Formats: sequence, structure tokens, C-alpha cells
Amino acid sequence: MASIQTRPSELALPVRTLKALRDALAAEVGEDGAARALRIAGAAAGEAMFRTFASTLDANGEENEIRAALSTVPEDRFWGAVSAFFASRGWGRLSFMAVHEGVGALEAPDWIEANSESVSARPACFFTTGLLAGLLGRITGDEIAVLEVECRSRGDARCRFLFGAPAALEALYANIATGHDVDASLAALA
Repeated sequence: MASIQTRPSELALPVRTLKALRDALAAEVGEDGAARALRIAGAAAGEAMFRTFASTLDANGEENEIRAALSTVPEDRFWGAVSAFFASRGWGRLSFMAVHEGVGALEAPDWIEANSESVSARPACFFTTGLLAGLLGRITGDEIAVLEVECRSRGDARCRFLFGAPAALEALYANIATGHDVDASLAALA
């Protein structure tokens, strides 16, 4: 008799798993390689979360039908659902802010990937940047880039993720990398 096996759509892991993954990858491939690998894995996870998230807003069906349904959800309800979705899974609470035309910010005072016990020279929520890019990209049907500009791992009070079209985020990153602060870099966007 053949057995029927189903796989759950989600898997709960201990929080220390993210730190263990980051540490193991950094030891094997270096800090930059680990950051890239975690972003890639996060993007795949975010894309996989698409249907699970959409179902929280009763958006089901084919991918284009889901996108169409999500596009009718009022902005405050949509971002509230994003925050509730991640909070209910132990990631933390996210709040949305429109910071520039075409660029949004998600801020979290309690984001779980951040390690406030260590001091990193740069924002370190690499898995999350990929996760958000993958999820938001699937929701919009467009490529979305995510840049973490504040991180509790670096000693900041919150984690802050900016997101938008890749060209806008690349310009933003280039300006920040030359020593400009985030607000000045956002103001400099066309």
C-alpha cells in the first residue's frame, strides 16, 4: 500500500539557526561570500512565502489572480498584514513608511536576524534583505531590491530596510557608500 506524504509549507527552526548559518558560511567562504549566499537563500525563501502570505489576505488562485487581489487591498491593511505575517512567525514587527517616490522603508525595533549582542561594522540582516526582495518581488511581479541601512547588529536602535526598483537602490547605495547619510542620499534620487 502506497503512503501519501505531504510536506508542510513552513518549518520552524530555533532562532540561533540564522546565526549558526551566518557563522558557518563566513568561516567557509568569508564574510562577503556569506552575505551573498544568505541573500540568495533569503530571496528563494521570500518567493516561496508568496502564497502563504497572500492567503492571509484571502488572495488565492493563479499568481496573476493573487497579484490582482493584493493590489486592491488598502495600503494600511496590506502593510499591517505584512507586519502580522512576520510577527506571527517570530521574525519581529515591521512598520512601513514611504520615504521617497518609488522607495519604501520597513523598520523593525525587534528583528530577529539582528544580533544586538555582537557589533558588526555593517548591517548584517543578509537573509532578510533577500527574503523581503523575494517576497515583495513576487507580490508586485517586478524585481525589487532591498538595502538595509540600519541594523541592531551594528548597534542601531532598529533594523531599517529600504526597498524599491533596483536602479533606485543602486543609486542610493552608491551615494551612501561615498559617505552621504541616508536622508541626503534619498533626497538626491531623481
